Amino acid sequence: MTTAAPVAAPVVPSATVTASVSPWSQEVLTNLVPRYAGAGLPISIVTIERTIPQAVNLSNGLLPAAGTSTRSAIVRNAIVPAFFLKFGQLAAFREMRFMMDKYSPATKAVHAPVAWGLTNVPVQSAMYAMAINGTYKYYGKAPPEKGGVAEFFRLKIMPGIMWTFLREGFATGGGLTLGPVVQKQIDAATDNALSPFASKFTSGLLAGWVCAFATMLPHNCALTAARMAQNGENPKIGRAHV
Repeated sequence: MTTAAPVAAPVVPSATVTASVSPWSQEVLTNLVPRYAGAGLPISIVTIERTIPQAVNLSNGLLPAAGTSTRSAIVRNAIVPAFFLKFGQLAAFREMRFMMDKYSPATKAVHAPVAWGLTNVPVQSAMYAMAINGTYKYYGKAPPEKGGVAEFFRLKIMPGIMWTFLREGFATGGGLTLGPVVQKQIDAATDNALSPFASKFTSGLLAGWVCAFATMLPHNCALTAARMAQNGENPKIGRAHV
């Protein structure tokens, strides 16, 4: 009796299952999200932490002085919504800036200040208001202002909005525009002795300082307009107060 040769099983190509991720999604997940989070978290922490003593000072003695442990607790309570607001603002700023660059290349130099001012004015105002409310809530006190969204815009957004836009747009947005120019000068002066990170960080810091100093006037005007609104005055340019 002869034994039949075994029949070889057909070779089936092995299928490797890989997740299909579009280049856009991959760019967002691996590059943009870490950058937004890395910038948004410290900005949110500093904004809340520096707002707490201001809330205490403006409470007319209602709130006690906040020590380090108290400020840390208030920051922990308020950080999540503030972080997501700042995260969204950074994403909106980038998309708005790129859209402006696409449709108006000739005015590219002003796109960063304009986009930053438009996106950050309402977000930063909301973060300040949330930090102040969080400070009062921590001490078990009622926050000073109520009235919902309309009242928030009347007292926090509209007073001195032109000055606020100039401050936000040309302090931070101006620094973002000026930073690459300063970096080129630093690289040329040092013959590229600095690492790319050190060069970019130094140029950004210097540009930010210069633009922040240059926008002190609109900064002070915005603060004055906000105080006038809190006192029931009408902070309009050219309005006579008698």
